[in-house]
Amino acid sequence: MSLRGGALATVLAVLASTLDERSARSEAPPRLWVAATSSPVAIDEGALDALEGAALHRCGVGERGLGRVARELLVLKSAGARLPEPDEIAFAQRAAGEPHPWARAWTARGRGPNDERLLSKLKEWLGQGGALRRCGVASGTSPDGGRVLVVVAVEALADLAPLPTAARVGQWLTVDAHMRTPAKGAKVIVLGPSGAPLELLTSVDQSTVRARFAPDRVGAFTVQVMADVAAGPRPVLEARVYAGTDPTAAPYDDPAPGEDVASTTGDDVGALVRMLSAARDEMGLPSLRLDPRLDTVAQEHCLRMKRGQLLAHDAGDGDPLERVEARGLGARLVGENVTHAPTLIGAHRALWASPSHRLNMLRPEFRRVGIGVARGDQGDVWVTELFLGD
Repeated sequence: MSLRGGALATVLAVLASTLDERSARSEAPPRLWVAATSSPVAIDEGALDALEGAALHRCGVGERGLGRVARELLVLKSAGARLPEPDEIAFAQRAAGEPHPWARAWTARGRGPNDERLLSKLKEWLGQGGALRRCGVASGTSPDGGRVLVVVAVEALADLAPLPTAARVGQWLTVDAHMRTPAKGAKVIVLGPSGAPLELLTSVDQSTVRARFAPDRVGAFTVQVMADVAAGPRPVLEARVYAGTDPTAAPYDDPAPGEDVASTTGDDVGALVRMLSAARDEMGLPSLRLDPRLDTVAQEHCLRMKRGQLLAHDAGDGDPLERVEARGLGARLVGENVTHAPTLIGAHRALWASPSHRLNMLRPEFRRVGIGVARGDQGDVWVTELFLGD
């Protein structure tokens, strides 16, 4: 669970706990950005209260940026705010200098600082594993006198050397990453204020991934490290760099190309195809041909992700290439986008805002596409876009 962020908790603490959601969101001061994105950044465990310490002990290694996000969520949860869009917690992470994608956030209410029932619920939510997990925790008192606990967790598959969040146009920057898990390959992709992403010349030496780039214009640049890990290709690090301008106040305010052609008739696949075609048309690329055989593969993967509540290219059914080859659909090039979002348009916008996903959407080599959509119980959507180049 995640909630719309504000600034540092020490600044936001002046908000009364009785504020309703609209007041909390509209009156929060501008978000404060750290000077650089990096990991790991240790937290001061001595500053944690008893409940926070117990929660961190069950969760894993503390990460300062995640702790800042958890404090933001705590303030807004206490003010009665609803759960926000998934991209909002990612934006809060970027502002806090925390580079790991696909964060999970959890919140619950308990009776006091030693509420074992609350900690048992946390353990159940965390599940198995945890060797690579990093966490942020925050707790406070609710208006009714109970305890509120917020935990934010990521799977830290890589770490990032400090990368400035502000730069000059033309300034050379180095992306220096260290893999914490085996990877068959890695690359660095940069997405500028508009247009297609740029795949950088990337060196991979054992566990070190390195690339350089210089922002070529004023605006926000999203830097993403992609790695081919055990579960398939996935983003392992992400950072924002603002060249010659101040950071934006909110994530992804601008609509993605094609949103205006999405319909509300219940044809989810058709709506995604129209949005994807409009995005390619804006870039001067031909539309992709919808392949029913790929639709089947994509839909099966969506259903598997939904059942397992797992966003991955390999949800126990093989990576995209294996799934395509198992159906006898040989291809020279295979790519896949997966996402989970509250709405279909939200899914399209999130994919468009991601460097690696937009790269797939705009690859001229791709000729065919299969689309899968699985609806959750709350109307949320699991989406798979499976691309093939002949």
